Amino acid sequence: MRILQGGAPKCGNFWLYQIIQQLLQRTGHDTTSFIQKQPIYTLAQEWDLNYPSQASIDVLDVTDLQYSYRISSIFRMPILDIASYISQTNHVWTHSPICKRSPELFNLFDKQVYIVRDPRDRAISAAKYYTSDYMLKYYPQGITEPQRYLEQHFEELMLEWVWHVYDHVRLSQEQNIHIAFYEGFLLDFQEELGRLLRYLEIDLSQQEREELQEAMSFSTLKRKNPKHLKKGTSGYWMDQLTAEQTEKADIVAGPLINFLGYPTGKDQPMTFSPVPPHQDFEQLKQDIIAAQQPLYQV
Repeated sequence: MRILQGGAPKCGNFWLYQIIQQLLQRTGHDTTSFIQKQPIYTLAQEWDLNYPSQASIDVLDVTDLQYSYRISSIFRMPILDIASYISQTNHVWTHSPICKRSPELFNLFDKQVYIVRDPRDRAISAAKYYTSDYMLKYYPQGITEPQRYLEQHFEELMLEWVWHVYDHVRLSQEQNIHIAFYEGFLLDFQEELGRLLRYLEIDLSQQEREELQEAMSFSTLKRKNPKHLKKGTSGYWMDQLTAEQTEKADIVAGPLINFLGYPTGKDQPMTFSPVPPHQDFEQLKQDIIAAQQPLYQV
């Protein structure tokens, strides 16, 4: 079984990767890796990466013009034959948005899983990541404090999220993409895991599910990956975003936030909805564009 997992950066992609790897390993599926067979892999194991297993993950970048594989943000090489690449791996991770090559890529995988996270929490997490010691080492910039980065780039982070997520949700039925929720794994791991297992057509006993939950708990993973994993909670945007940022989030992404069932204001319980309220994605797109009009008014 070949699985493509996607998600905008800082939406729980690392957690999802670990869960899928555990599922494949515990059910006897092949976990063949392309990158581990490349000459660069031996060298990359000695690099100062963001977490111990980063060099061993098959990460794919996709644009209209090119496929490429990479190791973190440090090493990248073009892929000349995408079918050959995929024949040498069973689990690929991508952050790439939908582009002209996406339908071709989806058809080469048996399953596609896409993870979604509340964009307001995601923006805070991204600001911390982009100003981390790891990122500043390889991509130095003038802004080194998470709060200042968030102030400068909040609108940009929200815009990146809204169209990345919209396109994947829009194509989820047509391309058989399973939409997983970061908050689902946090708030009811077994329920979210059950949805994933049904999609992947994998069976686990109740004991195996509980063992997986313990192995994949945020506290367990954080101990092993302290630089990469920080909070492991949801809804903290309610305490950390300013009123102006909260309003900006609603302007940029309000209709999609509502569509996914996330809370619309502060002091509300964390909610999300795996079942969309409708399938009229053209109307949803128009609603998003209409909500964003204040961004373009002088």
